[in-house]
Amino acid sequence: MAKQNQTVGALNIAQALKKINKIKGRMGELTKQAVASVSHLEGKEPTFGFNETCKEIEQTRERLLTLQSAVAIANATTRITVEGKSMLLAEAIRRKDELQGEISWLKTLPIRENVEQSPEDVWSEASNRYVRQNREVKYVSAMSEKDRVLKIRDLDDRFEVLNTAIDVANGRTLVKWSEPVSPS
Repeated sequence: MAKQNQTVGALNIAQALKKINKIKGRMGELTKQAVASVSHLEGKEPTFGFNETCKEIEQTRERLLTLQSAVAIANATTRITVEGKSMLLAEAIRRKDELQGEISWLKTLPIRENVEQSPEDVWSEASNRYVRQNREVKYVSAMSEKDRVLKIRDLDDRFEVLNTAIDVANGRTLVKWSEPVSPS
């Protein structure tokens, strides 16, 4: 018997993303059940049957993949305007992710603009041995701490604008998806 689809009420992207997370959670539960039931003591049946659980994993995976694909199609075909620039929702999501990555990177940059005392061992002719002396080391940075803070603020502002536009689009954009139905 051919696989049929059951039409689901209209979902927007935000609802679809919540459903995806719920399905992923179910996949995790099912995977644990399968691991717990793959082997058992003879005469002591597990709570969940391995073969039945594997069948449910396959069905759940199919739901997950079809819904993720439907969201990807919606993201790839929906245009939004952010600060006067038209772009696909998929592009906006990638730009937001890149901004988040750049912000994280900037926050971890080791900016050093100071003078420190650095101990080092030097040979002393007078004592005929190595002696420890402090040497002054000056660090210079290509970016000041102030510039970093200002850059992060600018990127945070751009991130928030993109994130808001994406959230609005996710609430308005419908996902074309039908619940897969397995043969009985």
